[in-house]
Amino acid sequence: MAAVAAGRLEAKHYILLALAATLAAAAVVTVVFVVLSPARVGFTVTSATSHRSGDGGLLLSLTIAAANPSRRAAVRYQSMFVDVSNNTGPTWTNWVRASVKTAMPLVQPERNVTRIHATVDLVGGKWAEEFTGKKTSHGFGVIVTTMARFKVGVSLTRLYDIKVSCGPVDFFAKHSGTANCTAA
Repeated sequence: MAAVAAGRLEAKHYILLALAATLAAAAVVTVVFVVLSPARVGFTVTSATSHRSGDGGLLLSLTIAAANPSRRAAVRYQSMFVDVSNNTGPTWTNWVRASVKTAMPLVQPERNVTRIHATVDLVGGKWAEEFTGKKTSHGFGVIVTTMARFKVGVSLTRLYDIKVSCGPVDFFAKHSGTANCTAA
């Protein structure tokens, strides 16, 4: 067989170059996905209390600690919803949306625990008594739903929907109630 002329490549060389280019592109995509993967954030109810409001109603207050242990990714919470359910009926049948008092959007730096405050203002009367079991209910459930992006360097990830369930939460304990949260 005659030698290949200088500067000319055979078909097998083109195939090898295409495979090498594909492998390089796959490596770049893999690195980008690993770098931009979301951080593992955790949530805990660190405080749950109740007291009478000015209008004779009942104010349930809770503080949620959002922990970002990541060394590389900050978290930007776009929005957050907190729902409180009682245990006087079927779970998540009787629930109330809390007012999140912490301003959104909220940026949480790396290796940080941020506290988020929320309240439920129950107007006095029969409904508030039924919802709280006349303030004897000690097993409330809390659902935290948030939309968040993660920031690695100057890059932002896509928007993630994070939902956790916390409980049991006791608003009527002698000391402030706490609860761990798990993925919902």
